[in-house]
Formats: sequence, structure tokens, C-alpha cells
Amino acid sequence: MKDIKKDPFEEYIKNLPPTRKELGQAWQAAIGLQDVDGLKPSEYLYETAKKNIDGEISVDEAGDLINSYY
Repeated sequence: MKDIKKDPFEEYIKNLPPTRKELGQAWQAAIGLQDVDGLKPSEYLYETAKKNIDGEISVDEAGDLINSYY
């Protein structure tokens, strides 16, 4: 069987950072899961999420800030 050529752009696509839209969707999903459990996110979480979406802090930094807050 003939080898299928690997997509030469695959590595570029996989290694791109998430867009603001993708980050916003991820935060919406996370907050929605909290809502399902009957939990109300704090204003601090929303502000931290916005900083992450705007590129001011990384997702790891956001996680550290939120963990230290709670």
C-alpha cells in the first residue's frame, strides 16, 4: 500500500495558541459546569478569566490565581 503523505501544515496547526474565541468558549464551558453543580462563580473568577482571554495571563497563571483565591 502506498504511504500517505503527512500534511506539511499539521505541526503549525497543532502548535498554534488558542484564539480569544476558543479561550472564551473554554471558560464558558467551565463556568457552565459549575452552574450544573449549583455553584456560583465569583466575580474574581470572571475577572481572571477575562485576563486570560485578553492574553494578560496564561491559563496556568489563571489557575494559580484562582486556586490561591479559594
